[in-house]
Amino acid sequence: MLQIDYIHVRNVVFGEKTELRDGTLILNRQELTRIADSAVFSNLQIELVRPGESCRILGIHDCMQPRCKADNPDVSYPGMLGNMGTVGEGRTVALKGVLISEIYYAPCNIKYYLDMGGPCAEYSNFSRHCHIIIDAKPADGVSTPVYTEELKKASLRLNVFLARKAIGMAPDETEIFDPDKEVDPSLPRVAYLVTHMAAGDNWNFFLYGQSAEKMLPVVVQPTEILDGAMLWRYWEPNYYLQNEVYIRTLLRRHGRDISFVGMVINNNVTRIDSKKALTMMAVQLCRKTLRADCLVINKSGMGHSQIDSMMAYKWSEEFGMPAVISLSAVSNDAPSDMLIVSDPSVDAAVNSGRNFILHHPKVERVIGEQAHVPSLEGLDVRGPFTHSTNFAYLGIWSQLGDYYLTTDRDLPFS
Repeated sequence: MLQIDYIHVRNVVFGEKTELRDGTLILNRQELTRIADSAVFSNLQIELVRPGESCRILGIHDCMQPRCKADNPDVSYPGMLGNMGTVGEGRTVALKGVLISEIYYAPCNIKYYLDMGGPCAEYSNFSRHCHIIIDAKPADGVSTPVYTEELKKASLRLNVFLARKAIGMAPDETEIFDPDKEVDPSLPRVAYLVTHMAAGDNWNFFLYGQSAEKMLPVVVQPTEILDGAMLWRYWEPNYYLQNEVYIRTLLRRHGRDISFVGMVINNNVTRIDSKKALTMMAVQLCRKTLRADCLVINKSGMGHSQIDSMMAYKWSEEFGMPAVISLSAVSNDAPSDMLIVSDPSVDAAVNSGRNFILHHPKVERVIGEQAHVPSLEGLDVRGPFTHSTNFAYLGIWSQLGDYYLTTDRDLPFS
């Protein structure tokens, strides 16, 4: 059983002492800089931005909710930070309403930006949070993999350091997830299969600190994913793993109208023969090991992962297990349709979100102005400009199914 205790943070300010008091997180800027800094960085700045500010964040790469294990903070992110140990059970403390966010300076074809105020802010769930931003540039001669890894570790160090401040506090909100509770055996047995992208040193995910490259499909406890066992090094904000929408929904329904029997993680590969083999193996784990009656299939990755999802769907149906797949932003609405593969036999799909063309006003403040967002090349990043949200605007939707209209609805925009 996993218990997550949330402490609500309503404001973040700089001050003399780092502490959490009456819903306000007070930060000693020099202390946070010292904790996050590394010889890998040429310089590092800690910035704050709040909902409603006339501020545009450029090159924003990751957002994480500060969390730690209440009884053993040193195993909050095993294999990535601190000591090795199991997660997914016990008590975890989380700060709700604040994020540790990273500016990403390494070259990459996909980088995101975010407006914290103005008309475009309402298109991102991340505009609802206060952001503690790590603005760290790589030193000369530092490789992208080394920089990316150290940036993630800097974020995790701040993540745990701040969450520790709330360990002894009474929670404002508590969630309990118990995947092992006994349920009515007549309920349909539902398994969850997710393909994640592991395409290299940077675009990679890690389980207990182990690279997913060349990983075979594996059964994991769903609460482990919510509790820090898995991290993306570069791809989507890890906030979406900490609050994985399908896992939380399936666990909440476990024992009510379904029996959630567990999940399988598959690694997205590029060769068609390998895709056929890995998706078959993943579905067989759901069928033979988890003994599922039906599958929910999801993915985090671009077109290649759509192929894996459709192959998994077809294997599932072939093995007698009805399936449904989640595909992000694949509607026919303008400005773009991101569905690159279509098979008429795959006839049960959930479309999670869509893209828009947004008109961005001029802002008073820009963070990460030198981070170079390729999609904004040639534009005045301070505004005004017009741009599609497609793989550019952070928080409008996630590959795993979050959508700005439904995610973090309990947090105000400003």
